[in-house]
Amino acid sequence: KLILKDFGLEIEFVGRLRWYGKQGRLEIYYDDTENACYASIPVEVGVEVTRTGKKSKWVVRGERKSIQVKAPKEIKVASIDLGINVLASVVVDDGTWLLYKGVRAKEDYFYFQKKIAEVQSQADEARNIGEYEAQEELNREKRKLFKKLTRRLLHLYRNLASHLLKQLHDQGVSTIYLGYPYNIAQEKGNKFTVNLWSYRKLVNAIELKAQEYGMKVYEVVEYNTSRYCAHHDVEVNRHPRGVVSCPKGHKLHSDLNSALNILKKAIGTVVSTMKKPLSFLVLHNGVAPVKGCNP
Repeated sequence: KLILKDFGLEIEFVGRLRWYGKQGRLEIYYDDTENACYASIPVEVGVEVTRTGKKSKWVVRGERKSIQVKAPKEIKVASIDLGINVLASVVVDDGTWLLYKGVRAKEDYFYFQKKIAEVQSQADEARNIGEYEAQEELNREKRKLFKKLTRRLLHLYRNLASHLLKQLHDQGVSTIYLGYPYNIAQEKGNKFTVNLWSYRKLVNAIELKAQEYGMKVYEVVEYNTSRYCAHHDVEVNRHPRGVVSCPKGHKLHSDLNSALNILKKAIGTVVSTMKKPLSFLVLHNGVAPVKGCNP
């Protein structure tokens, strides 16, 4: 039971308590899509002693003011270009290139958007014939589907962030320049391509994970980074299958060009020699290398 002395309340609950450390204010809220109440409470990270005077299980030794658990091995710099088909294209200043493909994210998005549209159509029909209870139930079902979609996308983003930051830590990266997808909001497209909510969640997941490795993250507005050649500063021509061609006579993968431009904006130089890309699929059960693409 949760005992709230100030209110004289005893509340039964299920689940395991995870409130280790100095606790903040308890908040209880009702989720009508799950027909259940949930409680949350903030905990100060790194506080060694709780309010009761007992040592916190959250800290192994000493007081910590952050969630950092490792330090950068070297002082390399990386840039990240966020996208749709490729969720993240990452360039390190030593020529390393990482690609994280977002096939599962697109599949989830379009599947749930179709289901949500079907339920919305049924809700509209129920309203038109005066079946308001049925309409409310269908609206609840729609909110439940949307919530499930957001959970699945967030899970994919956290998988990506966890794998990516470990890779960058192993590469010796200490500073990351993260392109925020300004163009996705400006260019014409479907709901998926303009859904900045998803990209802010992805940005947050990367930034939070970077703290664990002691990496600094700076957001860079990636305006025009896909439009101009990173090597010659001239406007490129777009071609199918993610390729851009420069009037100076060479071709680049569009996601590589964008990541190079973000790095150029940040440090003023372009990586001249790139290694073979390492490609990964972001899945619900983790991140897997693309077969036949990685050495």
